[in-house]
Amino acid sequence: MPVAAPDRANRAAALVVPVSEAHVRATVRTEPPAPERAPGDDQPGAVQPGKPVAPRPVLREFTDSDSGGQVVCPVCGTANPAGRSFCRQCGNSLVAAAPAARARRRFTVRWPRRWSWLRRLLAMLLIMALAAAAAWAAITYGPRGVDAVRDRLAKPVLTTPDGVAASSSAKGHEPELVSDGLNNRFWSPALGKGAGQWVELTYDQPIRILNVIISGGVSPEQDDYLKQGRPAAVQLSAWTAEGVRKDKQVLLADRAGPQTFVFTAGGTKRLRVTIVSGYALGKGRAPAVAEIEVFRRP
Repeated sequence: MPVAAPDRANRAAALVVPVSEAHVRATVRTEPPAPERAPGDDQPGAVQPGKPVAPRPVLREFTDSDSGGQVVCPVCGTANPAGRSFCRQCGNSLVAAAPAARARRRFTVRWPRRWSWLRRLLAMLLIMALAAAAAWAAITYGPRGVDAVRDRLAKPVLTTPDGVAASSSAKGHEPELVSDGLNNRFWSPALGKGAGQWVELTYDQPIRILNVIISGGVSPEQDDYLKQGRPAAVQLSAWTAEGVRKDKQVLLADRAGPQTFVFTAGGTKRLRVTIVSGYALGKGRAPAVAEIEVFRRP
């Protein structure tokens, strides 16, 4: 067998045979340390051990090359290519957003290719005329439509007149009694007078009348009601501050109690109730009106 090198033999002996530390130092030859070299291109420098770092994910940049046919996410607003089921940014479902995106497409007018410039001009003029007519109708009838809706939705409020006058009145039956809140006291024109007599309610501030309630006769009791004359047909007349008048004729049933009539009149300053005809008139009887209640829009 080949003879081992002295250095290797000494190391093996040191591992097997216990010897003193001084003897080992004497027998074991130490090699001089290698000279330190500056790190360079061909020699890596010393580094400390570190923890392994996972590679960072690479984010892909999406570019919107074509805006047509895209679906906008309703949650984050990201544009997604057509055909995707989920948003590429937040993952939200795009199934319900697709119809909305299609509905937001711009409306464009496409004329038939065979149409001449004269036909296109006539079509544009017709469209402009229709638009002008629609604007005129909105300006003219728009406020009426708004008032009609408000009248339907509003809850009428009872209003008290600031003044009451009449064409004539019997003694003890003054016109103010038609608005005292009691139906056992009444206004009656002078004896021997009936058709054409009127009682008028005035207001300091204009009101919009919705309903008028009239209680004819001298009493809410049917037996007492039949003992005196009572109005049959009456005419409601309303005046605005500018003097515009609106009339409506209504017919009262021959029975005791209040009767409601729809009478809409805006900006009313005066309301006149004129007796046109009556029941059981004659023999010194005059038509009596126990109460007139006016309801306005709040």
